[in-house]
Amino acid sequence: MRELINKYAYVIIGVAIVGAMVLAVTRGCSNKPPTEVVKYMKAFYMDEETGEESVHSAAELPPLLGKSGKPTLVKAYKFTAGDGKDVIVYLEKYSDQAIEELKSSETDDMRKADLTMSGLLIRLPGEGNKWLAKNSPLGQKILTEAFGVLQRDGGKVEPVYPK
Repeated sequence: MRELINKYAYVIIGVAIVGAMVLAVTRGCSNKPPTEVVKYMKAFYMDEETGEESVHSAAELPPLLGKSGKPTLVKAYKFTAGDGKDVIVYLEKYSDQAIEELKSSETDDMRKADLTMSGLLIRLPGEGNKWLAKNSPLGQKILTEAFGVLQRDGGKVEPVYPK
């Protein structure tokens, strides 16, 4: 592998530069920033108190206010595997600090981009599961194990999107 990288280093660098240029041009020519596009995308949400599922904009910053007026509505990621049934694999929300900073007009764009990843918390569905940082080793381990269970059930694991 190392030999191939050394042999084709100029090609790899050239492809990376061209890719970066294409990305810069397409982002520069876009009429809408990425956050504007996400506003029109939908996502599943689940109320942690009632267990009810709903569909809202994917651009929302969970937790949202649930029926009780408390921040209990979190994003729910659904997948399907071999049996064809939709399963909520994990739930997601932002930490209170991340939401505060993301909503602040004083937070710069680089910090906001960082918070969209570092401020995310995840947990498995079900009673008693704790919220963990999504990008932490334990958070990644839980996601890997959850998807592993789906794969053992057979078939291709695919995301489910709201219609």
